[in-house]
Order: sequence, then C-alpha cells, then structure tokens
Amino acid sequence: MRGAVLALTAGLTANAALAVPGLEPGVSRELAQWRAKYYRDVRYTLTISVTAGATKLTGTGTVEVTLPPAVPDLVLDWRPSPGAARMAQLRVNGKPAKAKLEREHLIVPARLLRAGKNRIALSFESPIALSGSAVTRYLDREDGSEYVYTLFVPSDASSAFPCFDQPDLKARFRLELVLPRAWTAVGNAPIAATEDLPSGQRRFRFAETRPISTYLFAFAAGPFVEVPVPVQPQSSPAGRKTARPQRTAKGRAGSPAGEKAVETRLFVRKSQLARARTEAPEVLRLNRESLRWFERYFNSRFPFPKYDLVLVPEFAYGGMEHAGATFLREEAVLFPSTPNETDILARAQLLFHETSHQWFGDSVTMRWFDDLWLKEGFANFMAAKAAEALLPAHSVWSAFHALKTAAYRTDITQGTTPIYRPLSNLSGAKSAYGNIVYGKAPAVLRQAEFYVGGPVFRRAVRQFLKGHAYAAADWNDLVAALERASGRKLKRWAEAWVKRRGMPEVRLAWDTDRDGRPKNTVLEQHNVLNEGGTWPMKLRVFALSESGLPRSTDVLLRGGSTSVRGIDGMPEIDFAFANFGDYGYGRFLLDPMSREAVLARPEIVQGDLLRALVFGSLWESVRDAELAPLAYLDLVVRVAPVERDPVTLAGLLQRAQVAFLHYASDPQREAVAEPFEQLLVEGMLHADTPGRRITFLRTFTASAWSESGRSRLKSLLANALEIPGVKLSSRDRFRVIARLLALDDPEAKGLLSAQIAADSGDDGRRYAFAAAAAERSAEAKRAYFERFFNEQGLPESWIDAALSPFNAIEHAELTQPYLDLALAALPEFKRTRKIFFVNNWLAAFIGGQVDAAALEQVESFAKQPELEPDLKLQLLEAMDGLARTVKIRARFARLLP
Repeated sequence: MRGAVLALTAGLTANAALAVPGLEPGVSRELAQWRAKYYRDVRYTLTISVTAGATKLTGTGTVEVTLPPAVPDLVLDWRPSPGAARMAQLRVNGKPAKAKLEREHLIVPARLLRAGKNRIALSFESPIALSGSAVTRYLDREDGSEYVYTLFVPSDASSAFPCFDQPDLKARFRLELVLPRAWTAVGNAPIAATEDLPSGQRRFRFAETRPISTYLFAFAAGPFVEVPVPVQPQSSPAGRKTARPQRTAKGRAGSPAGEKAVETRLFVRKSQLARARTEAPEVLRLNRESLRWFERYFNSRFPFPKYDLVLVPEFAYGGMEHAGATFLREEAVLFPSTPNETDILARAQLLFHETSHQWFGDSVTMRWFDDLWLKEGFANFMAAKAAEALLPAHSVWSAFHALKTAAYRTDITQGTTPIYRPLSNLSGAKSAYGNIVYGKAPAVLRQAEFYVGGPVFRRAVRQFLKGHAYAAADWNDLVAALERASGRKLKRWAEAWVKRRGMPEVRLAWDTDRDGRPKNTVLEQHNVLNEGGTWPMKLRVFALSESGLPRSTDVLLRGGSTSVRGIDGMPEIDFAFANFGDYGYGRFLLDPMSREAVLARPEIVQGDLLRALVFGSLWESVRDAELAPLAYLDLVVRVAPVERDPVTLAGLLQRAQVAFLHYASDPQREAVAEPFEQLLVEGMLHADTPGRRITFLRTFTASAWSESGRSRLKSLLANALEIPGVKLSSRDRFRVIARLLALDDPEAKGLLSAQIAADSGDDGRRYAFAAAAAERSAEAKRAYFERFFNEQGLPESWIDAALSPFNAIEHAELTQPYLDLALAALPEFKRTRKIFFVNNWLAAFIGGQVDAAALEQVESFAKQPELEPDLKLQLLEAMDGLARTVKIRARFARLLP
C-alpha cells in the first residue's frame, strides 16, 4: 500500500510539473522556462505568399517539436491583430484538430500529441502595413516600386505566424517565399532554388538555417538589386596589376585550406543603385575586413553560410543583426548629405556592431531579454575594438566615450536600472533598450578587460563562444568563463556592475607638503543615487606637474577610499584626472584647482582622448549648476578653432549649443550670439578640412539666432554663401529652413515651398514633413500633433524626424499645452510602436521645455499610481534633464556675461 501511495504521489507530482503555467498576454518568464524544459529540436517550415499591394501575407507552416515521454500540452504564441490576422486548417500529426486560443497563445492539448517528434501544420494570415506592423511595406515614390521586410525583435514573430517566441528555444527554419516575378528575396539562408509559376509569380526556396531564435528570423522582398562592385586590381609579384576576384572558393588568406569564404552581398532598392555604387566599395571593404578581424579575435569561423547586407529605407533602427542577413537603415549607409569624420566612423562602427552580433547574439544568444546587455554591450565594445584595429586614423575611443556619456545621462537619474534588468514578460522587453545596454554595458566590458588583462579577456570570450555556439547563455556563463581564464574570483566584481543600478562618482584628493608636493593622495567614490554600495574598479590616474612632466599610475579602487601612492611625492600638481585612458565607468569630476587651471589654460590638456574626457568633465560641472554655462561657452569659443579631434570638436559644439539655447536667457543670448555665431561661421568657411567645416555648419544651422545669423542661413540657401568643398544636400537645405521657421523668419514659408518643389522624392517629402513641424504658430502645432495620432499610415520614421522641430526650444510656450496629452499616450506607444520610439518621444516633448511649470506637469504625471513601472522609469530619466535645466537657469540665466 505504501508503495502504491508513493507511486500515486509521484504521478501527481509529475502531472503538476507538466501543467502549463498560468498564461498571460506576451511570453512570461515562467512559460518560457517551462517550454525550454520540455520542448526540444524545434523546426519551422514556412511558405509565405506576398502579392503587390497586399495588406496581408498568407502562409502555411509546420512546426516540428520533440516532446518528453510524459507528454505536456503544446503552447504556441500567436498574437493576431483584430481583423488582420487569422489561423486555420490546424492538423496535429496528420490529423485535423482544434486548438484553443487563450490570451495570445495557441494551446494544442497533450491528448493530441505523442512522446518524441510531433508535427503541427496550419495556415495563417497576418498584416502588412506601412507602419506599426512586424511586416512592413515601403512604397518607393521614386519609381513606384514596393518593398516588404520583417522586423521581429524583440518578440513580434508571433504576430506574423504561430511560434515559440522566446530567444532560447532556437529552431531551424525552412522558408519558401512566393513573390511577384520581378521581385527578389533575401533571407537568413542561401537560396537553394527558384521556380517561375504560371501565375506570374516566382517561388524562392531557401536552404535550412542553423539554429536561430525567432526574433532573428527575417526576410526582405521587392525589386532589390545586388550592388555590383568592380574587380579590384592587386599587384602581382612582378609588380604588374592583376585582377583580384571579389570571392574565391578556396577561402581567405590565413584560413584553413579548402574552406570556402563566406559570401557577402549588398542589396539596395533599385532607385538608389547609383548612390549605392558610390558607397559600396568602402562598405564591403569594411565588412570584409571586420569579418576577418572577428574571425581572428574569436578564433571562430563566421557562424552562418552567407552574409548579406540589405539597405532598408526608413528602417526603424540603425541596423538589425538577423542571422546571415543584416538589415541596415539606408540613410546610415548612403549618406544623405556630405559626411564628416564622425559620420564615417559611425557608419563603420554600425557595420562592425552588426557583424559582431553574428557571433555574439545570433550564434550565442541570451536566454532571456533581461540579459539584453550581453549582446548589445558586446557588439558596441567589439565594434570599438575592431575600429581601433581597422581605422587607426579615427578617434575611436573618443567616440566610445561619447557613447558612455549617454549612459551617464541615464545612470545619474532615478529612472536608471541595472544592466541586468529582471523582466517578467517579453511584452515589456522594448523598455529594456536604451543607454544602459548600449552605453554602460560596453563600458563595463572594457573595464572587465582592463581588470583581468586583454589576453585573459580574449581567451574567456573564445571559450564562451565555443561552449555556447548555436545555443543560449546568460551573464553567469560569461563570468564563469572569465574566472576560468583568469584564475580569479570575479563574482563580487560582476554582481556590483551587473546587478546594481547607478554609478560611482569618483574624486581624486590630496594634501600637500611644505614644498607643494602631493601626499596622502586618495581616490574616493560614492553612489550618485545615494543608495549605498561601491564598485570595484581598476583605474589609471593621471597628474600633470607645474613643470609639465606627467605621471600616471594604475590603482585598484576598492571600497569608498583607496590610496594612490604613485602620485605622492611628485612635483606640485597643475591638474589631475582620475580616469586616464577612460577604462573606468562613473562621474570623474575635476577637483576645483584642476578645473580652474583647465579653464584658464586649456592647452595644458594634451592628447585627443584626455581632452575629450576633461572637457566632458567640465560639462558635468555645468550640469550640476557649479559652472556657469556661459563660462563653458567661452571655453568652446577659445578651444574649438584649434581642436584637432573631430569627435571632441563635435562634442564641444553640441554642448555649446545646449548652453546657448537651453540654459541661457534671451538677454544672455543677445549678448553672446555674435561671438558664438562668428566662431561657427569662421569654422564652416575656413576650417582646414571639409569634415570640420561640416561640423561647424551643422551647429550653425541648429543654433543661428541673430538677424545676421538668419541672413547667413538664407545666403546658404541662395548659394550666395558657399562652403569650400561642401555642397548643401536636400537634407541640409530643409534643416536650414526648419531653423528659419523656428525663428519665425518672414521668408521661411516661401523658402519651404520652393524647396518642396525642388525635391519631391521620397526623402525630400520626409525632410519637408519634419521641417514644416518647426513652424512657429499655435495652428501649425495643433495640426501636427493631431497628425501624429490620427493620420493612418504615417510612417513612424516621419514622426520621429518631426519631433525635434515640433519641440524647438524657442516654442516651449506653444508646445507645453500638449505635454499632458503627449505623456498620456505613452502606454499606447509602448504597445504599438517600435523600440526607442517612447524614448525619442519623451526626449523631444520634455526636452523642449525649460521652466518650472513644465517640470511640475511631468512630476505630477509621474506620480500617477496606474503608470506602468517601466514607463515611469523612462519618464524619470527624461525628466532629469528638464530638472537640471530649471536649476541651471534659476542660478545663472539672470546673469549677463
């Protein structure tokens, strides 16, 4: 009897374990963990038909999955849009069946299933839309062509077809696309066969993919063309030029004999082929060189059979790393206006970022989106390392510091989160994207590399990638790899950086002896959020003596205070900085003596990266209302003409623009406009490189204030004022007009009409829409705000482009009445808009305000108890900038220079 009771108890326990967790909309962590435990060997076979002009795609699919001996229910994710999606003709293991649709899940009961392999077949329809859909249609008004592409990150695949929409249930996909015969197609895998159909369509059959997550599955279709690249000559041993084929079957130099080089192609819509031909050689060179570099660094071949780059117009992000087929925003690759050095570097790093994802993100994927930082942080860090190796003439680490600075802007606010962000349901995954995962996470990885040493870090990364190839991992797996490679216990270090929100503020302090030499030098840190805790960190401290001799020393910062013996006893310090080389993460403010020395004699700061760090530190003093904004503006007027580093120059001018437009009062602007505008005009006309001239031009276009400034803007439009070596593009011209509209120039509307007539193409229409949002009238603001919400089919990219002109800082009184309505729309935007839209919306509407009344509005909204927690965090982050503006203006805006 006792044995029977035990058997019954064991059976009940087993049945309880097999029970489907409570279902809720989206994919809960509990459901994902349950499925990962019981489901194995998942495969999808999809046949999808798209016709020209269709608002729906139609498809059939099979899902194969292996189940354990104790067969559980099968739970697929399916989020049909009301009236726009449906599922039918369900068959389970060859037999007709019915499934239950419950809270965005399709449940196939266990009684219809069996232990081992199961096959679920069905048909489906899902929406294609101009915006707001996982499958987007783009209409090219240049030539009337139509393009369709998917974007499923973070969990939108289940709105297109039933699937297991979680990152760790990887699957092999077989895809067939039936398309108009004039179209082509790109997918994750190579095309295995094509077949012309009697209906005027063509079937594209793709090879089976390697195991990938559903959010990485993708296709693009339309009259895309592959950009041909001329054969490049190379020198033969005798010095003669010989043809070098773009691809070979024998592999690359340094690769094992007989291994085939990965095929890489670049696709663009056919109306942009001429532009793409110009850029393609450099784009493909950068891609080719980065592939080789990553293969060497990771000691691993490219993880997929081919690699395509698809330029997608009005793409929601800079790029998306679909396995074997990265989609890139067309504008990010085909420059819409003459690029400067920072544009060129940004494009290269975008390519490197997405390429590194093929290993870190696609082959090895985070188990859950709470570890989003693991892939995005690595992609940005590895992009910087690749750029350092492949683009030595560029200011890679200055650009990396700019990325970190964006994270500082978040991490100092009450809206920040740890880089590991617990996520109970994938429906909230969009809110995890932001400065912390893109800026702080790579900074922490760079600190990790400095902490354990470059060779150790590289060895750990190789082990991590090899051990989890085509599978999933989390941050603990990476820490374990670092511990094995270093032989050190790193759990405490990792816990502080991965699970604690906020950041340290680090200050360097010292006493002096009777000769002025430093003694008792210490590094002190505290949590900027005053929440306790410290961060273990390895730093390189720098000090410059009055004699001009520098000294640096490495320090392991533990606890609240650490001695810096390497600085003690050196000659009297002129200025010092606690984060030389930028290996640390946190606020590194100058001590008062160093701050005054740099303000008085900025030339004492030598080295591109050190200048970027020190000038950034001074700006933090402005944001803390310790240093007057106009004092910083004066510094920029003095140092910008001689600043050689393009990234540092761009940062200086951008901060000067904020000081001038946001922090200064109207009387202050009137007083300082002439020297500021003169700096910008001199720079855009006479700087020694076209890139520097472009940087000055862009700041002038955004900051012109005076009557003479407006006159110069109009002279640029009339080509009466020309910038040597720089031709104004359509985008530049619309931006100039937007500035004139914002300033209520009487000629602005006529200039806008003329430019619209001159450029009626797709890009021109978008630029015109954005520029017109800058009109300074209550009627115009009302009309645009209503269009943001009510105009069906208005592309999200158009709204994004118009947000900043709509919220021009000069129009704060006109836009403040819309602030409450803009905030009330956040829950709807969270559900219906793409990643980053909510962040951009908040940054524009809150960032366009300057006074205490607006701050009170936002604070009041943030206190609403029904506000979703992730939206509240985003709101608190955006609100911090407005609070600082109010504080700075209260202290300094009444003072005349």
